[in-house]
Amino acid sequence: MDTKTEDRLIGLALAALVATIGGELLGSQLLVTVGVAGFAAALLALFAVMSVVLTAGVARSLNAPEPTVTDGAR
Repeated sequence: MDTKTEDRLIGLALAALVATIGGELLGSQLLVTVGVAGFAAALLALFAVMSVVLTAGVARSLNAPEPTVTDGAR
């Protein structure tokens, strides 16, 4: 189960990696530093969002009503 937020954070992490590689090729230490920091921030935020989504999914499944015998016979 993916959310839009997870997809955007993965895109941000990939963009930060591309910026880091570009900074390395251009010899720009500032661009490399910004790229690495952006990647780390995006990764931390992604893990936080994934934890919240997982916790919400588990809580939702625990609150689901139990199926009755007649539900399975359909």
